[in-house]
Amino acid sequence: MSEQPPYSPFQKSQSSADLGNDVDLWTLLGGMPVPIAVHELGEGAAIRFLNDSFTQSFGYSLADIPNLNVWAERGYPDPDYRQEVFTRWWAEIGARQTTGIVAPPGEYRFHDGHGRERQVLIGFALHGDLVIVTFQDLTQTRAAEAALEAERRQNEKTAFALTENMPAGAYTMVLHPGAELAEFAFLSTQFLNMMEMTREEAEGDAMKVFAGVHPEDRPQWIARNAEAFARRAPFSGETRIVAHGQTRWVRAESVPRELTDGSVIWEGILVDIDALKRTEKQLQTVLEAARAFTWRRDLRTRRSEFDGRWAERAGHAAGVDHVRSDDWIHTVHPDDRKAVQAAVTALEKGEVDNNILTYRRQTLRGDWLWLQVHAGVSERDALGQPVALSGVSFDITPQMAARAQAQEEQAQLREEMQRAQQRDTVAQIAGGVAHDLNNLIAVVAGTAEMLELQAAEQPALLSGLDRIRRTVGMARDLITGLGGLVRPDLPRGSHDLGKLMQNAVDLLGQRRIARHEIGIDFADEPSPIWANPTEVMQVLVNLAINACDAGTTDAPAKVRIQALPAESTPPRRPPDAGTVLDASVPMTLFTIQDTGIGITDEVRARMFRPNFTTKGKAGTRLGLLIVSTILMANRAAMWVDSTPGEGTTMTLAWPSIAPADQSALKKSDQASPNVGARSAGLLEGMQVLVVDDMPDVAEVLADMLEAAGAIAVAISDPVEAAQVLAEAPDAWSVLVTDLHMPAMDGVALARHAGALSPPVPAVLVTARSDMLDDAAKSRFAAIMSKPVTSARLAQAVRLAKS
Repeated sequence: MSEQPPYSPFQKSQSSADLGNDVDLWTLLGGMPVPIAVHELGEGAAIRFLNDSFTQSFGYSLADIPNLNVWAERGYPDPDYRQEVFTRWWAEIGARQTTGIVAPPGEYRFHDGHGRERQVLIGFALHGDLVIVTFQDLTQTRAAEAALEAERRQNEKTAFALTENMPAGAYTMVLHPGAELAEFAFLSTQFLNMMEMTREEAEGDAMKVFAGVHPEDRPQWIARNAEAFARRAPFSGETRIVAHGQTRWVRAESVPRELTDGSVIWEGILVDIDALKRTEKQLQTVLEAARAFTWRRDLRTRRSEFDGRWAERAGHAAGVDHVRSDDWIHTVHPDDRKAVQAAVTALEKGEVDNNILTYRRQTLRGDWLWLQVHAGVSERDALGQPVALSGVSFDITPQMAARAQAQEEQAQLREEMQRAQQRDTVAQIAGGVAHDLNNLIAVVAGTAEMLELQAAEQPALLSGLDRIRRTVGMARDLITGLGGLVRPDLPRGSHDLGKLMQNAVDLLGQRRIARHEIGIDFADEPSPIWANPTEVMQVLVNLAINACDAGTTDAPAKVRIQALPAESTPPRRPPDAGTVLDASVPMTLFTIQDTGIGITDEVRARMFRPNFTTKGKAGTRLGLLIVSTILMANRAAMWVDSTPGEGTTMTLAWPSIAPADQSALKKSDQASPNVGARSAGLLEGMQVLVVDDMPDVAEVLADMLEAAGAIAVAISDPVEAAQVLAEAPDAWSVLVTDLHMPAMDGVALARHAGALSPPVPAVLVTARSDMLDDAAKSRFAAIMSKPVTSARLAQAVRLAKS
């Protein structure tokens, strides 16, 4: 280019000196903020002027580029681009000289004085034989544009990748001016796969794609699309498609956008919602099974909408799916209306976010339903105020009916428990009264019988004694009548202990249950017991109440009732209450535990005795005695384990099955000889120890035995009697003892006598043989009921020794 520089072929029309004399123009160009260069038209094309802005912007001075040849070499190092630039350069200058038309600035690239490529907009103006060249630096602008373009291309690539790889299908439809139905302009690979179509099959006519819609849904689907096209409106809809041999639910969503040529495009997605539809169907099944109904209440329109299940249940006509919000409250039961209205108002005002209501509502058919309504604020306005409520209502009418029935049954059960407790209380009192009366009658009857032996030849005295005998007989009948008040032998059967435990706890009342945190631990398997359910609950309730009372006001006792596993075994020691267990009878074990203050040894020794209580005036003095009586009647047992300050555990063992029938008495009264039989000399040579805490009774019994030939010693202190026996057991033929005595009862005394060497057989004379279990009965050779005749007593003593 240096040999043939692209200099102007045109001649000068004004010398450069002329410019030098044009001081005003020179000064004007030098002060311009736009980079400007001035070069000659003639041979050599010398550069005559560069303003400060040019030098500052591009780094060249006149010394650096004295002419266009140097400028071309340094600014355009690429020969091909240099030739292209300067050919265009001189062509535009020539066109200006020839036509006078100013060409618009052209965009060029060149390297500045630092070797950096710059993009500039260059314009030309002629002044005589000089060319005034203006430069506008576009480098930063074009760099920003290039960055934006790169970002746009990247976004397009990303968008394409998203549409191709996202689980939903993407599509674009175009509605051309005058057309009624839009055409598909773009379909993603996923869209085509969902519809089982190729791109060639789908693009263009929308009806080709719509052909994949289920035949039953297709007419309505086409009509809905056509409506959206006509209104230029967003589209949203669900339909079924048939593809890959399956019928599946899909949802289409698209938004319109108008183009400058009047066309409208819809950009949208197609989503497979088949799984969602199946879930909705399952939910509907669940809601139907749960008797549930969905609803929504619009607070702006005061309109309450509900689903078809509620419409049918409430008796609305077909197609009715809403009512005025202000009307429904009148269908709420009057007793519930005020509370329900207050709860709904709190939701509407935004005072609460959600609530659960339970109330009665009347259907249009006139019947009442119990509803449990889960309601909440589902929509708020820009200020955060509720504008819609929604929720689910559950028809709990069957549950409430069952609850009412259960409450009625519980009330009946509570009444039965109270009657049983009253009956047992009366039985204990009646038994005590009968015992005391029998002791008194035994003295009278025994004394009369002894007097008869002495008055054999005195008719008048015998007549008086006969009246006494008849009166004693009537008294005995009255006492027998009291026996009818003693607890009856209740019917028993197989029952589930867990259910009885739950029923018993329910009877304790929610307040007591909450205060003492009463809990139940059920066994993994049902726990069968052979019992009368009322008796079991009497035991559980009495022991549970005692457990609750075992704490203090500041530290209430916590109570736990637990059914033990089937393989559990009872404690090895003798029970504290009830009967010694029969090893052949399977037992069900359970415990009542508390965290109270515990039981002292003193209390433990007396807790099952009559008239004992630690509750002062609040106690009946009969609760644990009743428990003990029930345990004995059922051949069950109880052990008490307690540590003062730590709590108490009551362990109970109850037969799982019906115990085998056993003889009530080892030698019963029925085996006694005829009452009228004479016993004189029957007990010759025998020494009998008679023990009864009532001295008169002991003396009368001793007199009867002495009349039969025995040597009888009467003692009223059982502890003293035990000592006498221990000192010389071989001196005594038989022990005759009462049952209920202080310090040591008849069973303990008989056990002591039987353990001596040689053992001393025992005969029991008592007014309360019903208080004995089988183990206790086995301690005695015979058991006699007070009052007893001398003949029967002598016969029983004789048999005991034989």
